[in-house]
Amino acid sequence: MEAARAKDTKERLAGVERLHEALDAAARRGLSPAEVTSLVDTCVDLTRDANFRVAQGGLQALSAAAVLAGDHFKIHLNALVPAAVERLGDGKQPVREAARQLLVTLMEVSSPTIILERAGNYAWTHKSWRVREEFVLTVATAVGLFASTELLMQRVLLSPVLQLMNDSNQSVREAAISCIEEMYKNMGSQFHEELQRHNLPTYMLKEINSRLNRIEPKVPASDGTATQHKVAASRSVSVNPKRGSPRTKSTPRESTLFGGKLYIFV
Repeated sequence: MEAARAKDTKERLAGVERLHEALDAAARRGLSPAEVTSLVDTCVDLTRDANFRVAQGGLQALSAAAVLAGDHFKIHLNALVPAAVERLGDGKQPVREAARQLLVTLMEVSSPTIILERAGNYAWTHKSWRVREEFVLTVATAVGLFASTELLMQRVLLSPVLQLMNDSNQSVREAAISCIEEMYKNMGSQFHEELQRHNLPTYMLKEINSRLNRIEPKVPASDGTATQHKVAASRSVSVNPKRGSPRTKSTPRESTLFGGKLYIFV
């Protein structure tokens, strides 16, 4: 950790590599609370490094440590969640992917709903469109991974996702509708009931329905068998002209840094 804080970039990179090696070795014994605290303090600083490989290495080290530390990691969420959110807006894709992976790992060791709610406090209205886009993609990944066990997650997240459909950036708007598609895949016809609660404008309902009508939900039908047919138009949310107010599971892709393995959900 001392080497990772060196002024020279090459020394910091070497220090981050040794830190990953140390974490691999610690897999056999775990991490003490004191080690976790020191590691978090160091790696949160690394995530802000001007060198993208150092920042990426810091984020990946935090993901590895979260798996090793378990409950010891939860007391550091107030520092880790905003640090990960900020790096969602990084100019380098490997850093953004490492930030998304850290958020997913935190969901695994904690609660997906809690992590997404905390991250959303920073991400939903972040000034960087890239942060907003990457976060809603992270939400879609979380829905695919955890929807079956976190029953309230989609209901909590639907409102801010719908708001991003009116975002000023086209990439954010497309990410939002993709997230809505992932929600529908996991909720089926019940998702239309959720949409009804939000009093959406006509144009938005038409856009959503046009996308959902092309998708087969993954949820079982009422008789316990998998849904085998396309969603009929009659199951779409009815468009009330008086209302004028306003991914299957992601496939893990293996990436490497410093000889270690990280599975990034894209």
